[in-house]
Amino acid sequence: MRMNKGLIGLALVAALALMVATVGATASASGGGAAAAKKKCKKKKQANSAKKKKCKKKNGTGTTNTPLVRATLNWSNGGASDVDMDLFVFDTNGNRAGNGSDTIPESVLSPDLTGPAGTETFTDQAFNEKRAFSFGVCYTVGGSVHTDYTITYVTADGVTHTDSRTDALGNSPGSSTHIDYPGGAPIPSGYCPN
Repeated sequence: MRMNKGLIGLALVAALALMVATVGATASASGGGAAAAKKKCKKKKQANSAKKKKCKKKNGTGTTNTPLVRATLNWSNGGASDVDMDLFVFDTNGNRAGNGSDTIPESVLSPDLTGPAGTETFTDQAFNEKRAFSFGVCYTVGGSVHTDYTITYVTADGVTHTDSRTDALGNSPGSSTHIDYPGGAPIPSGYCPN
């Protein structure tokens, strides 16, 4: 009888060991190995950059979109409440952003503003793709009113450009003036609203 109890105990231990091994293998196959790899990749000190690249690829696509404000238009000293300065942006696929509308993928245009002073911005949500954009400034006003403005924009090569104008003059009432800032994308004619 003692021998039977020993064999039964040994069989139970073997069965438990088999269950533990099976559950461990199943967990590993269903992502347990991925969790271990993530922990390994999260170590702060790694021996070389090849391991970092390998970990980056395992954790996702290997690329991260980098947002960057690609253009800022500031204006001030507008002589009327109906001064309408508009920042326009154009991409190489014929898409545009400006005057409250944005059809450029992976971008954000700030709201359209009017008044004697204001700011409009264009943010490229994927600057790491080094997309070429060109920029334009439209000035529309109900009458001939002067205003000052500065545009700062970043071209695809990461270079920042700034242009300031003082006493920019709107044309006759209801018409618009535009100034173009090429950056690699075609700028269509007649893009300013009238």
